[in-house]
Amino acid sequence: MPRVVNAALAVFLLCCVYPIVTTFSDHSRLVQAYLVLAVLPVLLVAGLCLASALRPGSLGRAARRARARRG
Repeated sequence: MPRVVNAALAVFLLCCVYPIVTTFSDHSRLVQAYLVLAVLPVLLVAGLCLASALRPGSLGRAARRARARRG
């Protein structure tokens, strides 16, 4: 069930970002910069949801490896 939820969340987030991406060139440079800053975290979360849906546990293993390298 978590795979389905993560995949659905990723699709939902990507559908929310799609209208922004398709009209990106219609905005001024300042608005484009704000949009990039607003959309990047959403795309990051969508990517992490897709990674979690495709390979459950892979994000937890990556976090454990990163903690082991730090400490």
